[in-house]
Amino acid sequence: METPTCGPYECLRVIGKGGFSEVHLAKHMETGDMVALKVMMEMGVDLEIVRSEVRSLEHLSHPNIISLVDSCEDATFMNSNCQEMNVMYIALELAAAGDLCNIILLSGRFPEDLARYYFHQLLEGVDYLHSRGISHRDLKPENLMLDADMNLKLADFGFSSTQALNETLKGTGGYMAPEIYTGLEYSGHCVDLFAAGVILFIMVAGTPPFKESKSTDPHYKTFPGNRKDLFWRFHTKRREGGLEFFSDDFRDLISSLLSVDPHVRPSMAEIRAHPWYNGPVPTQEEVQEEMEKRKQIIDESNDQSSQKAPETYTAKTIYRGCSGKDEAPNMSAIRKLAQYTPGITKYTQFYSTFDEDTLLATLTQFCEEFSLDYEVNDEEYKAKIEFGTKMVDVTLQVSILEVDETKRCIEFFKLRGAIFDFIEAYKMIKGFFGGQADTTLDD
Repeated sequence: METPTCGPYECLRVIGKGGFSEVHLAKHMETGDMVALKVMMEMGVDLEIVRSEVRSLEHLSHPNIISLVDSCEDATFMNSNCQEMNVMYIALELAAAGDLCNIILLSGRFPEDLARYYFHQLLEGVDYLHSRGISHRDLKPENLMLDADMNLKLADFGFSSTQALNETLKGTGGYMAPEIYTGLEYSGHCVDLFAAGVILFIMVAGTPPFKESKSTDPHYKTFPGNRKDLFWRFHTKRREGGLEFFSDDFRDLISSLLSVDPHVRPSMAEIRAHPWYNGPVPTQEEVQEEMEKRKQIIDESNDQSSQKAPETYTAKTIYRGCSGKDEAPNMSAIRKLAQYTPGITKYTQFYSTFDEDTLLATLTQFCEEFSLDYEVNDEEYKAKIEFGTKMVDVTLQVSILEVDETKRCIEFFKLRGAIFDFIEAYKMIKGFFGGQADTTLDD
């Protein structure tokens, strides 16, 4: 197989997926510079979203905002089969340590001082945006990347806006402020600070505060009902120390940031003057040490060599596609085991010393037993898996990659759904393979 290329870049490895896009770890073929290359197929992609992201990034320069390296609306992508297609791409600064969300969900919630360190960096990036008349409108832990020094970088500006007031329903459910749902004009700056409050809660609690900021949500409805005491009682009833699990200042800041009325929420200046914001903060060296410790725990858990082989699989196993049709695996097809390429930290993956056919069979067996629907590509050793329950509602892709002659990587990408559901699905599948599913540092 040939290494895919896109314009002047060699695409080494897929590190993220979206509806009409893929993010590749890529290397410039002349300079050797490494980038995160967001490649978008022209068919189906919203061109204005792409242009909005480029416009927002091309004049920004801040240590807590991902940098734009290059962009092109008319490029040629050549895949591993030497087939060409027209695409658009955005080349971005590489955030080598991955995203903040996966570290929290796979290693456990942050103590308040560590959360404060990253909340400071988050607000520095947001304040810089706002000072230049830009609102992000899609702040969430998945869009908070970490560089090699474990510093936070805001990413994904596809929903950003330069308008003082907006009306469009943009954002991600769970992080969108209540005024966005009304269809009336809202301040992009205010909704960014609401989302920052949700992110801060997740950093300290390890769980989301609610599913949606609507009066129908069982947890958020305590805000318009002026019963924030019930909100905190719910989120502390199973935690050590009860209500005192969170500091008084933390509860006060979160309660004000998540207020229904945007005029009641604190401004950027008021947040910075708040007692919780001005509490103790670890040094950069202490943060790096703590984050490396968490990363090492996740890496050690993922580097398993004792995954179980399936006990019941035979060559007659049926591969059922999303169409509902049953198809026998194509044993005569030319198999294409993609090569694993290091270069960026990805936490939702694990390793095995079993061969790729055994691993694909195990994955198929899992799909038969636990998924709502699935589609296995036995030629490229990957599967699209759909879950649809109250507990887990997500669609993901699982790929098997070759690390070396004796080691394989099983890598996961979220295609649809909430990140919390994605992590639960990842843990389920990892556990089915015999890997250690729980690596958290929670109390």
